[in-house]
Amino acid sequence: MAHSWNPEQASEAYYFETTHFERLLNWSFSQGISLLDLESNGLLQYASFFCNPPPDWCTTKACSKFLADPLERYQNWMINPDWRPFLSLPRDASRQLGLAQAVLNKFYDFYYHEISSSRSIPILKGKSLHSKNSPKLTDYEMDWYLSNLQDLRYSESYKIITLVYFALARSSRLKRRRLIGTRSSPGLRNQFSKNFDGKWGETLPGGEFKALGKQFTLIFERYLRHLGLDPEMPIPPHRLFATSPDGKFARKCREELIRMALKSEDLQIKEAAEKFQYLTFSTLRRSSIF
Repeated sequence: MAHSWNPEQASEAYYFETTHFERLLNWSFSQGISLLDLESNGLLQYASFFCNPPPDWCTTKACSKFLADPLERYQNWMINPDWRPFLSLPRDASRQLGLAQAVLNKFYDFYYHEISSSRSIPILKGKSLHSKNSPKLTDYEMDWYLSNLQDLRYSESYKIITLVYFALARSSRLKRRRLIGTRSSPGLRNQFSKNFDGKWGETLPGGEFKALGKQFTLIFERYLRHLGLDPEMPIPPHRLFATSPDGKFARKCREELIRMALKSEDLQIKEAAEKFQYLTFSTLRRSSIF
């Protein structure tokens, strides 16, 4: 399946997909069942386990699986005793099930067609990541999330890409595919322009200009300056994002912001920590009112 990965995101894709395979492999081993012999009923049991893994399968923070030793060959590195397949944060027990479905179902579909099996292809069912029943966020909760994301002590390069992406989710009326584009036809920075009030906006399919609001203007101009561009000058037609805006870095930020929300003295934000587990481009868009 690796042949379908974008070369620029291959490392993230490898980490992401192997994480889900490794979890299923560990669980199937604990059940005495081969991963290749699992059927839909077995995957249903795994979905229940996935949503509520026992404490000894969880750790409170991500850590390396192996204890790196530059004097030893990789295959001789020892397992890190602190490593566990799951994080104990609620988001691993709920939000990621939709991601696991996408990865594992794609694998089984590929594998069964590859071996020309006549058996019915097993399917992992459960709560979809993009379920329409996932909780909506209030403007106050979304403002808190973006405000604290931009204050995280991480590299500006990845952080500002994530901020622009989420600001578009809140403000834009265009479909994600049109904004981001595809590998062969990526979305460009110059799809946005300024109006006479100095606000950045987009042109809708009917030709109408839609201002994207003060928050997007501030974030987008911060992005342009980070790229060494003058917001007052014409924008060159380069790719909007050089790397994936919703990859490993966005998930890392989400983990930290959930921890911050759980410790917040603001009761509304503390209660919103559970909602943040589901925070994606889609949930931000559904939560915004146009």
